Amino acid sequence: MSRPRRRRVVARRRTVGFTLTEVLVALVGAGLLGSVLMALIVSQSRFHLRNEDAVQAAQTTRALFDGMGAEIRGAAADDLLSATPDTVSIRLPVLRAIVCDSVGPGTADVFVYDSVPATNLRSPWRGTALSEPYGAAFRYEDGFTTASAVSAVSESSCRAAGADRAGLALPRWFRRTSGWAGRFGATPRRGALTRIYGRLTYSIRSASTEPGAVAVRRDGQEFATPLAPGAAFEYGMDDGSTRARVVPADLAQVREVRLVAEAIGRNRLGDVRRIVYEMPFRN
Repeated sequence: MSRPRRRRVVARRRTVGFTLTEVLVALVGAGLLGSVLMALIVSQSRFHLRNEDAVQAAQTTRALFDGMGAEIRGAAADDLLSATPDTVSIRLPVLRAIVCDSVGPGTADVFVYDSVPATNLRSPWRGTALSEPYGAAFRYEDGFTTASAVSAVSESSCRAAGADRAGLALPRWFRRTSGWAGRFGATPRRGALTRIYGRLTYSIRSASTEPGAVAVRRDGQEFATPLAPGAAFEYGMDDGSTRARVVPADLAQVREVRLVAEAIGRNRLGDVRRIVYEMPFRN
């Protein structure tokens, strides 16, 4: 008697893979994660750019305060040469001296006690100021300078008059000057103070490297930038009023120069730094 045959049961193996639903869910999840990461990256980038703008605005403000402010505050009202909304010009001394002795018509020996590099001024324009001994007021002769030469005789004369008692001055600080009578009408007396000055101009012009912004220029060279358009100089007068422009006849009445501006960053994302900088003249 034969045994009945057993049926073979072959289990079908399930095909390895993902269903369409699983793929769609994965894609949506990846998209959401990518969006979150992209938003985080953009946020961090904007935060960095805002910080960069804030630092740049602070640096611009500091440059104006430390540079332009120091030079204008060091001037006197008599040193002001022009005052308009976009330009202010002052006389800047490059050499100060005291007259040791008058040695002839229009000729005097002087001791130079202070000087600054003339390279700080791009313009070759110069002038001479002179005050009487123990006087505070200076007489200005724009466009005029005396002839000057280092002189050993002048050094002896000045040392005899009491100049450089510590013996630290170099021979080039003692000079013989001539030509005084031609513009001042007489030879300066012993003890008179004199100074040679140049013209220093600060102006507000379009920035060369920052489109849509303006810059403060020092003698034509960009000094502080970027500033928002609309920056301007103002002038406080002796009577308490404020003017945007001062005519030459009233320049001696100016008490202070004021810069009104907004410091910005090149990315235009940071907070605007408002500047109202008052620069009073020295007495």
